[in-house]
Order: sequence, then structure tokens, then C-alpha cells
Amino acid sequence: METGPARLHRKIHRLTAALPVLLGALAVTGLLALAAWLARPYLPHGFVDFITTLAGEDLESRKVALKTWFDSWGAVAFYVFVGVQILQVVAAPIPGQLTGMVGGFIFGFWPGLCLNIVGNGLGSFLAMLLTRVFGERVMRPFVPLRIQQKFDDAMHRGGLSNFFMLYLLPGLPKDAICFMAGLTRFPLWKLLAANTLGRLPGLAVLTFTGAAIEGNYLAVKIVFGLGMALALLAWIFDEEIKERLGRLTGEKAESNR
Repeated sequence: METGPARLHRKIHRLTAALPVLLGALAVTGLLALAAWLARPYLPHGFVDFITTLAGEDLESRKVALKTWFDSWGAVAFYVFVGVQILQVVAAPIPGQLTGMVGGFIFGFWPGLCLNIVGNGLGSFLAMLLTRVFGERVMRPFVPLRIQQKFDDAMHRGGLSNFFMLYLLPGLPKDAICFMAGLTRFPLWKLLAANTLGRLPGLAVLTFTGAAIEGNYLAVKIVFGLGMALALLAWIFDEEIKERLGRLTGEKAESNR
């Protein structure tokens, strides 16, 4: 029977092995920030106004301004928010955590969650498609080929469950990982499924936080705590999760030995 220290050592080793993936994702994040800064003069004025409002310092005035901004779009506000989420994933220099909370704050929990899922899903698919079509020509100057190869090897050793775990854990540059995912050999629809399922718990927490931010701060703290606890449990029992996912997707789990 495997001991606790041996299991922990293996997990730390695998986490260290994932560093090339995270370094590549950080490099892509820097590239996206530069591209967004260069493209800012050419972005729609309404979207630039949204970014400016979102970056405001005063929380109360920011909430009023955001409600006013979305109300000004009337019946198409839902579509505008989905468009903002798509741009946020692909190009915008704003954290997805903020737009996720805005979805709950403006539209409520269930509509906001649905819009967050759709917007993030479409944006993630577009990011993967861009690198699938233009991938190596665009990425080669910014991400060393050695890192790309390590990323591809790491993903294919563990299968799609590796992507699921990367998207599930909080704090990782998930949008940048989408761009790197397009460089792998997995079908796009499978990558999108792993992306959507992995993002879902975090999106639910962010949407609830936005929906509850005007009053029930205790509930917000509880949900955030539960979200972090679930992410920690997912990391501790990732091998069991991968094994079950492997059975569902017909893939062999990565050997632990």
C-alpha cells in the first residue's frame, strides 16, 4: 500500500513537471497583454468604455456605472455580455474573474452563470481555433519550441484529464492555456469539453459572488471557501478523478509508476 509521503512526493514531482506548461501560458499572457495594448485604438468604443468602467477604483460608483452601461444596451445586453466575455478570453487585458462576477451582479445567478459558460466557451474555442490554424507561425517567436513540445508531451501522457485539472485549479492562466491547447493533437471539441467542465466550478463561484455582493457577504465567503476546498480536494485526489475520466473518455490513465 502506498504511503502518504510517497503520494505527496509524486504529486509534487508532477506539479514541478507542469511548470513548462505554466511558463508557456505566462508567456502567452504577456503576448496577449501586448497585443491588447496595441489593438486598443481599434477596439469598439463601447468595449473600451466597459474596460475603463471595470477598472475604476471606487466600488460603489463602479457598480452603478456597470449597471447603467449594460442597461443602455436594452434587449441586447445579454449578447453584449457574451461578446465581452469572448473578447476577454481572446484579447482583453482584464481578468476573467472580474467579468465572471459582473455576470452574476448584472443578470443574477442562473442567467449570469449561463452567459458566463457560453461566453467563456466561445472565447476558449476561438483561442484554440486560432492557434490550431495559425499556431506555430504565431507562437514560435514567443514560446520556445522546447516548451511547446514539453506541453504537448505532458498533455498526451495524461490525456484530456490533464486539461480538466489545469482548468479546474484556481489561479492558473486558463485563457493562455487555451491558446497552447490549440497546438496539441486533441480534437477541438474534446478540448472544449474539458475546458468547460473544468471552468464550471470556478464560474459558479464567481457568478454567485457577483449575485450576492450587494448584501450577503457571509454567503460569499462560505462559497469562496467551499470552492477553494473543492479545488484542494481535486488536487489531492486527482489520480482517482483522472482514472474515472479516463474510463468515461476511453483513455488510459497516466501510469503512476
